[in-house]
Amino acid sequence: MAVCHIKGLHIGEGKPKICLPIIGKNDDEIFKQVQSFENLRYDLVELRIDYYKDIDRSEKVIALLKQLREKLSCPILFTYRSLREGGCVQLTDQTYIQLIKTVCETQFIDLVDIELMSGNQVIFQLLDIAHQNQIKVIMSNHDFEKTPTLLEMKERLEKMEILGSDILKIAVMPNSKKDVLNLLHLTMEMSEKLSKPLITMSMGQMGVISRICGELVGSAMTFASAGQASAPGQIAVEDMSLLLEAIHHD
Repeated sequence: MAVCHIKGLHIGEGKPKICLPIIGKNDDEIFKQVQSFENLRYDLVELRIDYYKDIDRSEKVIALLKQLREKLSCPILFTYRSLREGGCVQLTDQTYIQLIKTVCETQFIDLVDIELMSGNQVIFQLLDIAHQNQIKVIMSNHDFEKTPTLLEMKERLEKMEILGSDILKIAVMPNSKKDVLNLLHLTMEMSEKLSKPLITMSMGQMGVISRICGELVGSAMTFASAGQASAPGQIAVEDMSLLLEAIHHD
């Protein structure tokens, strides 16, 4: 598995990197969350812009990112999560493209999330925008109802790599213990086959093990919570740090 280097962070090497989501609806909520991160151990943050009530006001989004960049030295992942994949709002394709273009051109972010199900035409435009601005791309796919078949998940990860993503992410909901084991098996197999770092997780309480054993099976990043979680099954960042350290091997 290749390593993705971002501001001194080596994603795909050593322990899975811990990402803390920021999910405030306004500036006050967001900066209170950031302040609460002060004494925590984490590697990067994810700004979930679909929670932000002024997502449609580019000047507000730019000003928010500028302040975040000034307050945080770690990499910033910018994520718009669509309604169809568990987000808070559904943008039109053109609005989505314009949002990502505006944000990438500020270069206040280091990574951007692009949803695989956006369609090839939108994906190609977004990839080009991000890479022209030296922004790394996490291509993602989420299923909050089920765990797709091994073949379906494999094909989605392979497509993400073919399309040109820098990091490949898939998150699924288990309906049985076997679903969790299938996701872990897939992760190990694809981390050895593909050339890009993977992020995989089985959501909900049943899938918690998938969030902490990434170093064993080949998942390069995990999402933890510092207060309110952004997805089912996230565990507290303090617990996550201890668990990753306990599992870590040189």
